[in-house]
Amino acid sequence: MSEPLQGDAGRVPGVIGDRIAGALLLVLAVGAWWLSHDLESGFMQPIGPGEYPRLISLPLAGLSLLLILRPGVNQRWPGRAALLRQALTLLVLASFAGLVKPLGFLPASLVTVVLLVRLFGAAWKPALVSGAVLALALYALFEFALGIPLPDMPGLDG
Repeated sequence: MSEPLQGDAGRVPGVIGDRIAGALLLVLAVGAWWLSHDLESGFMQPIGPGEYPRLISLPLAGLSLLLILRPGVNQRWPGRAALLRQALTLLVLASFAGLVKPLGFLPASLVTVVLLVRLFGAAWKPALVSGAVLALALYALFEFALGIPLPDMPGLDG
């Protein structure tokens, strides 16, 4: 009776999947905390740009430790298509981090959102509309509402 059921093929105990995810998220949280110290703030600014990654990395580290120490039970390990989509999502997000300075916030955000929305099955038109709306909304939020300067497109620096 120790044979797995036919529907259990491809199952991995939730403990392994949660601990792998927790370890990766902990590495991400520590990396965000570490790299945020290199972000320079402007003259006489009370809150610099490094505060936001540090603010996000603390709960991320706590939740990742929770996944490592108290894993749950996942139904099954993701298939190849889901793993590929997750890897491509990480690649797109890492590319955004590398392209935001040379391209500027708006073009990098537009491309990132369009690619992410396309990865999850949207058609081109809704992806472009979503990308434009989100990029403009985030730009307005950071630049005008929070007063945090974002990198401009090359040639528009003034």
